[in-house]
Amino acid sequence: MDATKENEQKKYKVIPVIRRLMKNLKEQDPGQIPRIVCYTVLAGVYPFLSVFLPKIAIGILEEGGVEVAVRLVTAMAVYLLVAGGIGYGMQRLKYVIEIRNMRIRILYLGQMGAKTMGMDYRYVEDAGFWEKNNRALNAANNNANGMEGMYNHLYRLPANILTIAGMIVMATGLSPWIMLALVAHVLVTMWALRQNHNYRYARRDQEAKATRKIDYYYKTTHDFSFGKDIRIYNLRDQIMKNYKAEIEGLTNLTKKLAKHEYLLSLAGVATLLLTNVLIYGILIYQTMHGMPISSFSMYLALITSLMAAMLTFGEDITFLQNEGQYVGDSFRLIDEQLEDGGKEPIAISDTLEIVFDHVDFRYPGSNTYIYKDLNFTIHKGERLAIVGINGAGKSTLVKLMTGLFEPTAGHIYINGNDINDFNKKDLYRLYSAVFQDVNVMAFSIRDNVTGGRKVADDARVMDALDSVGLGEKVRGFEKGLDQVMLKVIDEEGTDFSGGERQKLSIARGLYKDAPMVIMDEPTAALDALAEAEIYESFSNMVQGKTAVYISHRLASTKFCDKIALFDKTGLREYGTHEELMAAQGEYYHMFTVQGKYYQENQEEMAV
Repeated sequence: MDATKENEQKKYKVIPVIRRLMKNLKEQDPGQIPRIVCYTVLAGVYPFLSVFLPKIAIGILEEGGVEVAVRLVTAMAVYLLVAGGIGYGMQRLKYVIEIRNMRIRILYLGQMGAKTMGMDYRYVEDAGFWEKNNRALNAANNNANGMEGMYNHLYRLPANILTIAGMIVMATGLSPWIMLALVAHVLVTMWALRQNHNYRYARRDQEAKATRKIDYYYKTTHDFSFGKDIRIYNLRDQIMKNYKAEIEGLTNLTKKLAKHEYLLSLAGVATLLLTNVLIYGILIYQTMHGMPISSFSMYLALITSLMAAMLTFGEDITFLQNEGQYVGDSFRLIDEQLEDGGKEPIAISDTLEIVFDHVDFRYPGSNTYIYKDLNFTIHKGERLAIVGINGAGKSTLVKLMTGLFEPTAGHIYINGNDINDFNKKDLYRLYSAVFQDVNVMAFSIRDNVTGGRKVADDARVMDALDSVGLGEKVRGFEKGLDQVMLKVIDEEGTDFSGGERQKLSIARGLYKDAPMVIMDEPTAALDALAEAEIYESFSNMVQGKTAVYISHRLASTKFCDKIALFDKTGLREYGTHEELMAAQGEYYHMFTVQGKYYQENQEEMAV
């Protein structure tokens, strides 16, 4: 490993990770440090109260006298008053500190969300990326582990150190063997915890993969969108069979991890037994040789509290070491350059010309090429229909021309500029793309159309909705454009049918008004006649712009300037509708079959 890479790796070790966490804490919430200092003083002193209480109480009883009861009650009252005050202060500070820690963790969660939404799209479709980074992505997802867990253990650590230091000073009069036994027990416990973590950490990818599979089946059994297919096709038994197999796989892995943890824990149990025998033996021996009962009870409470404090300290250190690895992975992911950037902006004011120049492409991790030596041009202002069978790479073509994926070999040029020279954000601004898989956001209808732009033109929003046939429906809502979609965020939210969702997506594409328009089978949920109307209306509204229409159905082809037919060998036929019909090739066959089908349907409807 070279020096640069080694230094880079050191940034994500436990100590640098803790420094980064504390630096961010001071920046995000400077008031946390004074709170932690106050908590440290109170929590560091609090355990000593229970240590001194037995000595005071038994000492009063040993002295005897007529006022023993009064002195004992007074001592108990003072103890309760002091302990109650310190305990209340501790709990109040604990509550405030942990709430503030949660807030900082949520800020990290926002960073992770921004990272995953901004990274290059090739990572989004890479299952290996999600498995590799599962724990890193989850480091900000809960209160007990990850970033918030580290913050919570870090703020408790100074108080524990203060307690241990004070108790060690108090225990100096006892046998040094007691301290050696305590230290040995804590070290063995820390070693066992660390070994167990390393064993689990080495299998994190295996655990993440098994969890991902189970999550899929959990979603399948709980998502209502699967309900119809499960019932109609009796998929329940097969789903439960697969679900059970994946659960069994994760259970076997969990058993293996638990068995390893159990065997390691036996070492801690053995040292605990030996430590207790040694402590009680020494204290009993010293009591038999003159130590007062009150001192015996105090030292017993002291050693018991010290052992608990040292074990907690060991567990805290081990926790920080263990979770520090995952948080380090998380910081590495945050710092990693997963998005394209730093390139000079390229000004594009005209509509687009796209040139595919000897392009090869296969998806990352796959040996199968979707395209080999693909050459063709989408000319400026041209309306191009892309048709073909399933698996011919039609949607892949869109991913390449929009920069979601990069060619394996060859070049793609946009108005003469290599697509790799564009900043991705600038590249995405060039396209109004409407995809088959429609994602409606839990936003207002306005924000769904505008993409949440700060300044929205309501007149243009309504024009876009009118153009796709949704204007009247939206006007019918009491809140109009402010009507929230879905019920996830707003219980009064609404939802659209599949066809209406696709129309909403098309309205979004219209409103963006980008230099080039791409429609990737966005009308699959519409009937053929409605599809033809949408395409014709859309075509009229994007006059002068380069437009690409992808569809299995050929309703879009007749009003397009050129047609490109793809099959699994690549670009098979290219030309105008008239040219391809005259050639009587694959396009002719598809168009004839579909035209006959639509004609028969229309005749049946007329009857």
